[in-house]
Amino acid sequence: MQHYSCDSHVVEAREVFEGLEGRFGSRAPRIEHDWKGRPGDWLVLPNTAPVPVGRLGIAGNRLDDPKTGERIARGYDGLNPGVRDPHKRLDEQAVDGICGEVMYPSLNMFTFAIPDRDVVSAVFERHNDWVLDYCSVAPERLLGIGCLGLPDVEIALAEMQRAATRGVRGFAIPAHVNPDEPYNHPRYDPIWEAAQDLGVPLTMHIFTGSSLDGGLPDHWGTPGGTIKGYTLAHTTAVNTMIDLICGGVCERYPDLRFVISEYETGWVAQTLERLDHAIYRTPKFAVDYLTMKPSDYFHRNFYVTFEDDEAGVLTRDMIGVGNMLWGNDYPHHDAIWPHSMRSTRSSPTSPTRTASASASPTPSSSTTSTSTRCPESGARAATGREQAPSVTAGEPPVQGT
Repeated sequence: MQHYSCDSHVVEAREVFEGLEGRFGSRAPRIEHDWKGRPGDWLVLPNTAPVPVGRLGIAGNRLDDPKTGERIARGYDGLNPGVRDPHKRLDEQAVDGICGEVMYPSLNMFTFAIPDRDVVSAVFERHNDWVLDYCSVAPERLLGIGCLGLPDVEIALAEMQRAATRGVRGFAIPAHVNPDEPYNHPRYDPIWEAAQDLGVPLTMHIFTGSSLDGGLPDHWGTPGGTIKGYTLAHTTAVNTMIDLICGGVCERYPDLRFVISEYETGWVAQTLERLDHAIYRTPKFAVDYLTMKPSDYFHRNFYVTFEDDEAGVLTRDMIGVGNMLWGNDYPHHDAIWPHSMRSTRSSPTSPTRTASASASPTPSSSTTSTSTRCPESGARAATGREQAPSVTAGEPPVQGT
């Protein structure tokens, strides 16, 4: 049996950013070689520390190996072959025992937080065109996620329609937006309506907030920068999920699908249980036209991804096996590639399980292997277009993951 990884990544090529500096000046992100004397290629951003390109495509290598540092210092030239060449990526899938990948951005995860919306729009239009070209060699095995520049609804709506018409089958949106106008605000309704009509899932991936703090309190720090920020990063997604459910979005758009990516899944069961009780205790904080419990909306409208999440696997029946998607996080350095099949078959409670092993259950009467099947229906399920057990992720806590 072969599977899709439902949370892998591309590493965006130089061409996605080339020429933007001439158009936008210092407001634009750019790729710079040997930035300030530091070896390698760097994504230099206008609002935060630069991101080392070389660190994002070295799956299968350990950070504590000096040779890995040498590869990172080579920038694009040190990336795994399939990161730059999609034909070779198919070979890397075969090595890992999978037959396809849903691929999120890497460098452009941080573009969501650039405050200049014209810049974000220009970058994402390039990203969406580039990812389609990258995937064109095998569109049923390489499924690239597009990016939308919310909270600018008008621009994001136009780009969704343009890119979906060209073939993009799912879009990343900020995992959080300004709490003064959360996602249940009526201004976002055109986005939800269009996504439902187009049949494209909307994804919220770790590190893709409209600000780098993920909407977390200042004293927690950022999701990628502090112990508290990384440990509590999933609360960004919880907050947004509650807005979408209790604010009535899922009731009004029953066929809309959301994918919460790379926050792992161990938090889901307890959150759903508590949320169901919270709406009983304080119903005035939800719209008055809900027809189901919050957990029922979750099971209908949401998917969550995991990579090596023992807590999530142990509570899979409460989460809903059909809502869980697995991924290997390729090609990031903490990916379980090329050993995904070994780790997905290991017991989550086995004493021999290692930190690099994914916790996937032994099949039982209540669950089957939590990975999307290939080939034909798998591409639809892997992008959240049909209910199916599946696969995804865990991301490195750095400004260059």
